Amino acid sequence: MNNEARDFLEHNPVLMLANVGEDGLPKIRPMIVLGIYLNKLWFAVTKDKLVYKELMHDNNVELCAVTLSRWIRITGKAVFETDKELIAHVRENSDIMEKFYKNKSQDDSEVRVFYIDIERGILSDSDSGFKVEF
Repeated sequence: MNNEARDFLEHNPVLMLANVGEDGLPKIRPMIVLGIYLNKLWFAVTKDKLVYKELMHDNNVELCAVTLSRWIRITGKAVFETDKELIAHVRENSDIMEKFYKNKSQDDSEVRVFYIDIERGILSDSDSGFKVEF
């Protein structure tokens, strides 16, 4: 991921995640980036959520975020992390985890952390004509 994409995502952490549902139809939902670590976008979800079950069945995703003039689209695969030390690092360095999971009394064993294995990304600015692929 290049610096322009990283900067855009740090200032626009809410992305729309598109995936294939259990019914075979497209689904889209907002997801908040926990952070960017090891050049990967990290997210969390509880294991009782439908999106968790869907991503376990088919981990292909596209993500998109838009401002008035810029947009980013990322294609890749959701990879659920199993390394406990890495999970702890991601969780401890994210304000989002505290806000969305600890305050809702989510048991740590219920929360799953995953990253996007990015296959392709595009950051584009319609005002300036700027476009970069990563």
